Amino acid sequence: MNLEKFYLRKLPVSICPTWRKISLDGEVKKHKAILLKQPYTLVLEEIPTPTPSGEAVLLRVLSAGICHSDVLRWRGELPCPEGRRAGAGTHEVVGEIVARGEEVPEPFKEGLKVLVCSQATYIKEDQYTRVGLTHHTKNEFFGGMQEYILLPHYRCLVSVEGLEDIHAAAPLACAGLTAYGAIKKLRCFIKPGDHVAIIGLGGLGLYAAQWANTLMPYAKLIGVDLKEEALNFASKIAKFSMLINASKEDPIKVINDAVGGEGIRGVVDFVGKPETISKYLNVVGHLGAYIIVGVMGDKITILNLRDIVTKEITIQGSFMGSLQDQYEVVEFARSGLINYRAVVTRRLKFDVEEVSKAFIDLDQGKVIGRQIVEISK
Repeated sequence: MNLEKFYLRKLPVSICPTWRKISLDGEVKKHKAILLKQPYTLVLEEIPTPTPSGEAVLLRVLSAGICHSDVLRWRGELPCPEGRRAGAGTHEVVGEIVARGEEVPEPFKEGLKVLVCSQATYIKEDQYTRVGLTHHTKNEFFGGMQEYILLPHYRCLVSVEGLEDIHAAAPLACAGLTAYGAIKKLRCFIKPGDHVAIIGLGGLGLYAAQWANTLMPYAKLIGVDLKEEALNFASKIAKFSMLINASKEDPIKVINDAVGGEGIRGVVDFVGKPETISKYLNVVGHLGAYIIVGVMGDKITILNLRDIVTKEITIQGSFMGSLQDQYEVVEFARSGLINYRAVVTRRLKFDVEEVSKAFIDLDQGKVIGRQIVEISK
């Protein structure tokens, strides 16, 4: 019996279109992976370890971060294609190259520590990839909560050599990148002395506050959250001119009093509920911008349309970031201009019970900062 054909037949093609061969040295090589079997159910299993060919690269996963979108897949609220079930869908990954296809260039050699830019794992070139907007095309990514992971193309890998804490760099692949993209969009609206508000100081907001300090040090930063512990933690990581607990005081009144009722120049909303958008749009002044990152709601109704028109307010969505953005994010971290280590508040073992609890805690709002699972040393 042809074992290679047998195992390829057993694996759905959708798992990874670049898997051309399973390593066979007398027996199939396998590794451990935490799989999402069905909503709310993670299990630890052994799955075949692929051999890369062509432009593909095999990584030994060092750590994987747990993102809120992973929790939505865990709950069954977001689709989880077959390929994402392996590795529990996690897309914040750093690892070490252990094998590469024959078409992978020398700079991406064995032993190199890399971060996976999940927004650059596309298979097909199109109008977006040709201009560097890789996050606007269809990307194929495979869950990182496993000991090894095959990436279809080396272009999605960004070297993290030189970082002091490579394990803690995993969230830079999503949380750090997404927040960076949002602040870059806002930056062109902001002048020295302008006020900028960040709504939601969770895993993304903590990075955004640092990006605002780094990219717009001349702005006066306002942080808003419902949790006192989140505000306290944020105050240790970034510099704010004002922190507001929206569960204890009226944030609109506090902000308007601070700026004399003239409105502020920019808002970055990491919550994205109809309630937050309709509320905080009221504090945006003339020629200001409202950047929406969070998607905690569905449809929104713009109540103050006349103000938006007469004040020429810009409302813009912000999704992830490009491959170029990812290189910039890592370089800022390497240069010490963002404290990526402090944002990581939980380092978990590669244990299905511990990882399951991490999903539950994040789902229940018990996590301040970001969680990573250290899979290999």
